[in-house]
Amino acid sequence: MQGRAVRFGLRWQSWRWLLPGMRVKRYLLVAVLGGLLGLVGILQLSWEGPLVSKFYELVHWARPFDAPAWLTGSLWLGLGVFLLAQGIRWMNRSMLSALTDPDTVPEQVYIRRRLEAGPRIVALGGGTGLSRVLRGLKEETANLTAVVAVTDDGGSTGRLRDSFGIPAVGDLVDCLAALSDAPGLPDLMAYRFRRGGELAGHTFGNLMLVSLHEVEGNFAEALRNANQILRLRGAVWPATALPAKLCALREDGSTSEGETRLREGKSRIRRVWLEALRREPVGVAAEGLAEPGSAFEQPPELTAMPEALEAIRRADLIVLGPGSLYSSVIPSFLPPQIQEAILKAPGKLCYILNVMTEKGETDHLSALEHYRAIAAHLGRAPEIVVAHTQPIGAERQARYGAEGQQPVTLDLEALEAQGVRVVRGDFLEDGPYAQHDPAKLVRALMALRSQ
Repeated sequence: MQGRAVRFGLRWQSWRWLLPGMRVKRYLLVAVLGGLLGLVGILQLSWEGPLVSKFYELVHWARPFDAPAWLTGSLWLGLGVFLLAQGIRWMNRSMLSALTDPDTVPEQVYIRRRLEAGPRIVALGGGTGLSRVLRGLKEETANLTAVVAVTDDGGSTGRLRDSFGIPAVGDLVDCLAALSDAPGLPDLMAYRFRRGGELAGHTFGNLMLVSLHEVEGNFAEALRNANQILRLRGAVWPATALPAKLCALREDGSTSEGETRLREGKSRIRRVWLEALRREPVGVAAEGLAEPGSAFEQPPELTAMPEALEAIRRADLIVLGPGSLYSSVIPSFLPPQIQEAILKAPGKLCYILNVMTEKGETDHLSALEHYRAIAAHLGRAPEIVVAHTQPIGAERQARYGAEGQQPVTLDLEALEAQGVRVVRGDFLEDGPYAQHDPAKLVRALMALRSQ
């Protein structure tokens, strides 16, 4: 019974094209007329037999003045093909005009097919570095997945995490905006409310994700909906769909809890790890829940979304960075399932080296030490390192030096001695900041595919 109802519904959907006002029937009639005239022409050119005279009696107009059959047949066939093609063309334009500009459809189809044939790439990280590289990669492939660190605990993101017990949404929002084809979306998602009481300081994108979470009651489903709503070239997933806290152990034995405190320590970071958090109302006490006066309890192991794991398993290229080593890049692969998937993945592993050190986080770390930190935390060493090797300019160096940041020491020969392939080049964009140029990075990454 249900199958019969489905079939009836499908038939009704087809017949709806003939409803008044659809602007389809007139063009359909032209196409049908063209098909009939073409058939008349074919019959004149190829039909021989005793019934030919009867045929001409029925359609006496098809051969006026006893013209040769080959001539009238060719004329009717040509006219029929023309009307059939025009009718179909007009129908297509009429239907497409309700959805998009028909004149841009060929270009859109070409771009979509080209992007669908692109390499399968997974980019992991967070902060502005990841969103910038995504903007470049989406112009080369639609088989693109971002796996985003969700440990930010400052500003709007931190307030929402503490209030709703969800992962940090700020970097997710930046990556969603970077991969969306919707014009003007990045500016809308980044809009920050400056008034409105408790709204002040929050961005539209952060509130959108929180709203989806409240509607769905599940952060993973909220992300799935966001991926569909925003028409992404690719997909964006969190490293884990549970709220997590970033912790660090330093060489002097001290520890730091929370991403914002990571940069406040004086001693060099030895290792970082995640602690999963589940927010419960203060004062809730039950078996396995928080003690009175505690806002958080430890939940089960941090789990990754299956879409992220599948993308890693199928990837041709896995890209780490660019971004803050200990607060963006490494946290993106710390959840055990993500780590295991990368260890088993057949795709090449590429690390995009930061241009500058970060105060309190990577002070005085060289390129080799960045590489070793990733290998130690992941259990797999990158096969490729992309490094900017050109001068950054005195003005930029002075700007960063005032903040306690210096260019990363490029001991690239030591890296190559480890068997690493180092891709050297000029990867900075013009401007006052030492930021990677998405187009330059993507050219280097696409070249890796063919080698």
